[in-house]
Amino acid sequence: MVRWRLRAINAMMAVVSIACTYLIIEFIFFRALLPYVSLNIKTHLPDTAGVLVQNSKAGFTPHDYVALLGDSYAEGLGDWLLQAQGDRTKPFHSANVIHDATGRDVVSFGRGGAGSAEAIVGRPALVFGGTSCYLFPAIDAPRDMFIYFYEGNDIEDNNDLLSRVTKKYGNMSDASIDRYLIEQLVNIPWAWKCRTYLLDTMARMARFLFQHHIQGLSLDTAPQLQNRVIVAANPVAVPSIQGTGLRYGDQQVQTGLRVLDRSLAWLKGRFPGVPTTVVYIPAPASIYRFAGPEIVTKLGRGHPIIVTTPATVARRSDLTCRLVHNHSLDHGLGFIDARPALRAAAETRLIHGPIDWDHFNEAGYRVLAGLVLERLQRGPHTDLCSAAGVAGVD
Repeated sequence: MVRWRLRAINAMMAVVSIACTYLIIEFIFFRALLPYVSLNIKTHLPDTAGVLVQNSKAGFTPHDYVALLGDSYAEGLGDWLLQAQGDRTKPFHSANVIHDATGRDVVSFGRGGAGSAEAIVGRPALVFGGTSCYLFPAIDAPRDMFIYFYEGNDIEDNNDLLSRVTKKYGNMSDASIDRYLIEQLVNIPWAWKCRTYLLDTMARMARFLFQHHIQGLSLDTAPQLQNRVIVAANPVAVPSIQGTGLRYGDQQVQTGLRVLDRSLAWLKGRFPGVPTTVVYIPAPASIYRFAGPEIVTKLGRGHPIIVTTPATVARRSDLTCRLVHNHSLDHGLGFIDARPALRAAAETRLIHGPIDWDHFNEAGYRVLAGLVLERLQRGPHTDLCSAAGVAGVD
């Protein structure tokens, strides 16, 4: 009996020792060392820590800054980052262009794979909520906010969230969506969350190493070329590209955008008085002029190919843009239709690829940044959606 008691005491002391060591290492890393770590570690840092370690601001803690919300377009994924060999100490997306042009701090809250709810509600809730932890300094509210809505997969992401809302509450009413946003994305148990940042970082690093060095997940550097687009009056072969929620009907698109509407309502209540603009970013299929009557589209790895026409893509893009514009207007937000500027740029050069055709390259991100810069200079304004559609077929 005495022997078992001693073993229990020793085990308890070992657990307490490990816990204390963990907390000390966590405090030293996030509180003392984080301002000095390589910016390349950003992809492995969760939430608040990832926002603090970015190269588009002057100091460790951002001040008087422009916030970019959205998915991988706000995060800056694409060939510009690939050309930098993943080195996030170098310029690689729109945040860097805006920062260099204005001298203001620019902070991306973007995270790849985020739908409207995760990008507009979940990410700000996590980042600002994390400042209540003992690990991080307080972060002021942004002075300006821009929300990158990407027509290429945000509809899919939003409909996936509605499925989870229905499964949890039995319906997808506005009240249920609002409840899901609060209960699942906003009300985080911070007493526990604050003590898991180091574990989260270690898990992200382990997952990265497993995916890239064991599973071998990477971009296809030689994809099958299934489309031809007209660039500088010449046909250019390109792979299958993303369209605009093509596996859904119009009603499903409208339904999915209710998630955007409720997310904007939350954001407006959380940051009253902060000028906010929604930027409508088209999918590649909505940008280029095609040399044939069909477009081969895909959503991503594991999703089916959908063969469609430029006219179908144009109609769906115009519908989605109008709906996003109306939701923005309903909440008193600014709106930018990025399609005309991006289509004009794509007439003379490729603004995606040549490796990653799901995101902009440097030319595309510079056009996107130019639209944000123009709005920062001009002040809040609401564009109408261009009804031009894609340039058509040669």
